[in-house]
Amino acid sequence: MPKQIVRIQVTFNVLDPDQQRLYEHVYGKINSSGYLKRLIQRDLDGVMFNVGGTVAEALSTDDDFNLGGFI
Repeated sequence: MPKQIVRIQVTFNVLDPDQQRLYEHVYGKINSSGYLKRLIQRDLDGVMFNVGGTVAEALSTDDDFNLGGFI
């Protein structure tokens, strides 16, 4: 079965220090698309984030997760 790939755009105002930090964090990932998709999936699954923005508990349960599945 052929794939149908669609794209959405995410923009960052790099003059805003908060958005610059977000951009650098995502850009530094090997598979930024897969990383963002996983964040969206965790949001849909109701995973809670702490004040610092790190995933609470989720990392310990995703040991078998493979970003290759999101390509």
